[in-house]
Amino acid sequence: MKINKITLHSLILIFIITIAAAIRLYNLSNVPPHLTADEAALGYNAYSILKTGRDEHGVLLPIIFKSFGDYKPGLYVYLTVPFVAIFGLNEFSSRIAGALFGILAVYILYKVVGLLFAEEKQKHLSLISAFLLALCPWHILFSRGAWEVDVALTFTLIGIYFFLKSFKSSKNLLFSAFFFALTLATYQGAKLSTAIVVVILLISFRKQFFNLPKKSIFTAGIVGLLMSLPIVLSLFNGQAGRLQVFSVFSAPRPEAYLQNFLSEGSEQVGTIGYYAFHPEGLNFLRGIMGRWFNHFSGRFLFFEGDWQNPRHSAPYVGMLNFLDLPLLLVGIVVLIKTKNREASTFIFLWLLFASLPAILSRDQVHAVRSLNMLVPLVLIEALGFSSIVTKISVKRSVLFIGGAIYLIFFVYYLDAYFVHLPKLNSQYWEYGFKQAVQTISPIQNQYKTIIFQQSYSQPYIYFLFYEKYDPKTYQSQSANHFIASKYGDVGQVSNLDNIQFKGIDWQVLRGQTGTLVVGDSERIPVGDSQEGTAFHVIKEIPYLNGKSISLRIIDIK
Repeated sequence: MKINKITLHSLILIFIITIAAAIRLYNLSNVPPHLTADEAALGYNAYSILKTGRDEHGVLLPIIFKSFGDYKPGLYVYLTVPFVAIFGLNEFSSRIAGALFGILAVYILYKVVGLLFAEEKQKHLSLISAFLLALCPWHILFSRGAWEVDVALTFTLIGIYFFLKSFKSSKNLLFSAFFFALTLATYQGAKLSTAIVVVILLISFRKQFFNLPKKSIFTAGIVGLLMSLPIVLSLFNGQAGRLQVFSVFSAPRPEAYLQNFLSEGSEQVGTIGYYAFHPEGLNFLRGIMGRWFNHFSGRFLFFEGDWQNPRHSAPYVGMLNFLDLPLLLVGIVVLIKTKNREASTFIFLWLLFASLPAILSRDQVHAVRSLNMLVPLVLIEALGFSSIVTKISVKRSVLFIGGAIYLIFFVYYLDAYFVHLPKLNSQYWEYGFKQAVQTISPIQNQYKTIIFQQSYSQPYIYFLFYEKYDPKTYQSQSANHFIASKYGDVGQVSNLDNIQFKGIDWQVLRGQTGTLVVGDSERIPVGDSQEGTAFHVIKEIPYLNGKSISLRIIDIK
């Protein structure tokens, strides 16, 4: 009995989604090798909401959560609550929402492509796009963790889907506005990234959009505005500190650097020569354009990944598979030649401007803030893949060999991610804090004072998370122990019960008998804290590479 084309198409789609799910769910609790402080905060706040209806600071059902002195939209927290209720507070329950939305994105992209290229006889293009997203290293990494940007990207795709659907039924425009607004409630950077997508959609499909009933446009606009208003207003009431601190415009050239630079040409600020050749605006433009090109570089996309933030990519590989390069080259040619001008304009403009949230920050590259780039890249790859398959359809052996080589490179990525990332990059994932909490908790009451090395890794949140600290108890004391940052960014917590989080001066602390001290080997030198009459080394926690120490736990006798 032959399987008809519709059934075969559905079976292939199910297979693709199954592969996407397997890759995103496998060993989710242990890879990445440790929760980041942000992941722990999202999980603990979900636990706090579940138990008390309030966040860690005692605010009742907030829309925007205060976290480490900064503020972030809280939809991810609420999405995590049911999983914490079912599985308890742990790594899996904190990450599973991101993984499920990553899987959902694969299916939604399949639906979006079906609408983008509905007039063309390329039914297989939807399957190819879903398949390439399922295997995309960039998307896999951010689907395997509590990354709000991953959820926001999925909501963006759903918003695009309903926008395109509205051309046949205008009521879908309301759903589009709803899901676009949800991106703002999910991820801080969506204020810009979603605005970029919406503007590009309106430019690319302006004829179809303005043919919609004015009532539908007005209603959708009002719904989107009302839903987004609390998030937008946060920009004006002091709840966007991190955006301000990390903006490229908050870091002009230091005065000493500028004066030294101008002295080389015997110039001064305010002269014609300064405004003609060295104005601050030109300096910002040079930096912004450099960052823009960085995100299209082979180093970022194919060879090294996010070199400035190793947590954002697997070692030895780029954000895409190396064999995506020929697909992109062919796909660009196909995109230029396609008669579907609306779709090609949308893809091209989205690719051109998707990295804008990243290039307006200080980092030279940033795989989180530029995550939206991967969608137009995948779509271009799919066009290239489709074109290649069509032209060599009679040469099955060539297609088979090409597919086999692609899978070999993908297996290479899986090895880099699941085997090498935990060992080589464990220090970038705050590895050691969970192990420290597990070591300290059983003996915590034996000490009057425990000194734990303070850092922006936010050690307090790991005690709240892994001890499942009673939210009501912490809510009553959270405001009393917070230390604001002098830089206007995230702050720190000074103490929790008998644990003090502060800088370690070993020359002072080494004589405080009866104290437990936790810090790295730089703050607590191995040569001056060896096992003996003065010190008891309770535990040394090595990074997974086995070559260096994350934390040392020392009992001062």
